[in-house]
Amino acid sequence: MIPPPRPHAVLPGRLLMVGTGCVAAAVLPLIWRHIGAARGQVSLLGPDPAGQALAHRHGIVWHGCALSRDNHRSELARHLRAGDVLLNLSLGVGSLDLLAWCQQHGVLYLDSNLEAWADRPHTLAAARVQALARRGRTTAVLSHGANPGLVSQLLKQALENLAPDAATWPDAARRLGLRVLQVAEFDSQTAPAREPARAPGRDDGRREFANTWSAAGLAGELCAPAELAWGAHEAAPPAASVVLDSARGLAVQLAAAGVATRVASWSPGAGPCAAWLLAHYETMAMADLLSDPHAGIPVRPTVFYALRPCPAAGAAAARLARASCPPDWHYRVMQDELSAGGIDLGVLLLGDRVGHWYGSRLALDAARRCAPDNNATTLQVAAGVLGALVWALEHPQRGVVEAEDMDHRRVLDVAAPYLGELTGIDTAWRPVSSGPLRYEHFVLRDGDGRMPGPGGGAQV
Repeated sequence: MIPPPRPHAVLPGRLLMVGTGCVAAAVLPLIWRHIGAARGQVSLLGPDPAGQALAHRHGIVWHGCALSRDNHRSELARHLRAGDVLLNLSLGVGSLDLLAWCQQHGVLYLDSNLEAWADRPHTLAAARVQALARRGRTTAVLSHGANPGLVSQLLKQALENLAPDAATWPDAARRLGLRVLQVAEFDSQTAPAREPARAPGRDDGRREFANTWSAAGLAGELCAPAELAWGAHEAAPPAASVVLDSARGLAVQLAAAGVATRVASWSPGAGPCAAWLLAHYETMAMADLLSDPHAGIPVRPTVFYALRPCPAAGAAAARLARASCPPDWHYRVMQDELSAGGIDLGVLLLGDRVGHWYGSRLALDAARRCAPDNNATTLQVAAGVLGALVWALEHPQRGVVEAEDMDHRRVLDVAAPYLGELTGIDTAWRPVSSGPLRYEHFVLRDGDGRMPGPGGGAQV
């Protein structure tokens, strides 16, 4: 059913949304329902002409412009002043530079991921440290969509449920004997078979990447080096990896790209399955939330993001080159053609005294009933953005914050109507039959008996 309009917060000035893709289209219907704002207060900015059609559909202004390192200051100054809000939902636009401008000019800032300029890739762990070092009073919410963002609120709720008497988040992790924390995502949304688009100059018809959210964004994540937060109980990091500081512990950038890094995972809909380990902001932030380096025995789990994408994206990912995102491929977001399935997005806690998945189980048909211009994936992201926006408007003078700094009950209260079933499920699954859990136990290699075929639904 469609959640009834419920004003959670009032927009005091203007809101500029940078990025006009599937997430922007997903967020706008929720803004009109839950944020007190007139159409004249909200505008879109992006280079894609599809943004003009999106703006026209919602009766708001579109600014046809591509932000760059050279023009972002002048362009933002044209549209924003102190007290306004910049909502950055773009791909390939430097979040750190937009954050710096907003902090200097008293503009509230929110993004759904810590993006780099397209021609200047960064490691997420290093970019996170830079962002958190910024000083300013105006609220800036870093990386709060579904994941990163919403999953951190789900983690705190899971820890409250499992260890209600814990004094702190690290104390909850200690009581549970938490060793490995996965952000586990399983996307089962499918569409009828279609003839893939043929890229210019090619006749094999196989150079298409379709996905339930930004196809180019996922391809970029798959081709980037994999990153994870390294637990206090782990041995030395893998050979040829790069060890980085992550505020309260270590982060590791693996030598291999995400598309070459397969790990064992588990979710309610898939059961045991193979997934790709991708670099994600929340893994570092979650590990720091649960870290207590001053404890007698240091508390810090290993944290990584394990994605089992929709079948179409999984099949395309198996054909990706391992070095870079192919520019001659056709990247496409699947929307109306999707016909079945849904998404499990949650946190999988595994340790000495815990085996538990907690998260959102959202079916495609339920997502479509809740909000227009959405599938199950985009609605989870939009719900996370909405929760963060409401919190920021209620707390405009908190400086730079992460999901871990926010009130998880408030964010989940706003987001929950769009998350389907929020549930916790115990599981006895482990990647090994006995012994303490370490990262190496989750790694899948070619020839491994647990390794499924490309794009298939095989299980571990």
